[in-house]
Amino acid sequence: MSSSYRLPLIISVVMHLLLLVAVTWGWSASSTSEKVYKPRYVEAKLVELKPKTVKKAAPKKKPRKIDVAAKRRQQEQQKRAAEKKRQQQLKAKREAEDKARKEKARKEKERLEKERLAEQQRQQELERQEQERQQQEFADALAEEEALLAEEQDEAVAQSYVALIVDRIERNWSRPASARRGMVCELRLQLVPTGEVVNVSIVKSSGNAAFDRSAEQAVKKAGRFSELQQVEPAVFEAYFRQLTIKFNPKDLRL
Repeated sequence: MSSSYRLPLIISVVMHLLLLVAVTWGWSASSTSEKVYKPRYVEAKLVELKPKTVKKAAPKKKPRKIDVAAKRRQQEQQKRAAEKKRQQQLKAKREAEDKARKEKARKEKERLEKERLAEQQRQQELERQEQERQQQEFADALAEEEALLAEEQDEAVAQSYVALIVDRIERNWSRPASARRGMVCELRLQLVPTGEVVNVSIVKSSGNAAFDRSAEQAVKKAGRFSELQQVEPAVFEAYFRQLTIKFNPKDLRL
């Protein structure tokens, strides 16, 4: 036996021996001592005994029986219901996602269609503007050409009347003795639509005062060019309201 169990065993044996001695000593002492009991007098009384109410015992609860098959069927039903609900949720989720994809595709299609229409309208507008620009350029070119032709015609008409005026002035000119070939002076005539000369002045001198005065006197002697009454007002305003001519008689000699 191990030494760790030896000491507790000895103590236990000693305690049992001491307990046995104490019990034996106490029994012997109680057997030798005599006790004196005094008699007691009992007084009899009539006591009416009431029947005791017997409490009914509560009925015992019957042990609850567990229907394993029913519980299993219930569990299966709950499982099938949960699976059905999950499938319905998945179906609803797929339908919602499909609806969202279709809506997104529809909006994207609408956006692309709007962009296409906007681009088409923009191209049409650019084409319209280009056509208008070309038409305007053509109209401007045509108007410019017509204006140029009209101006050329007006100028040709004006030149014919200018030649008439110069010829009339030369025929009314009295040549001074100092006049020589090559003398030229510029005259500015102010006219009214009736063809009347209201003023004449020397713009550029020929260098010979007598020649300049003779030219000026020739204009005044002509006085009026009634042919200008046939000229269009616009032509008159453009060419004859103030007419500048070079006076250079052809019959000048050295």
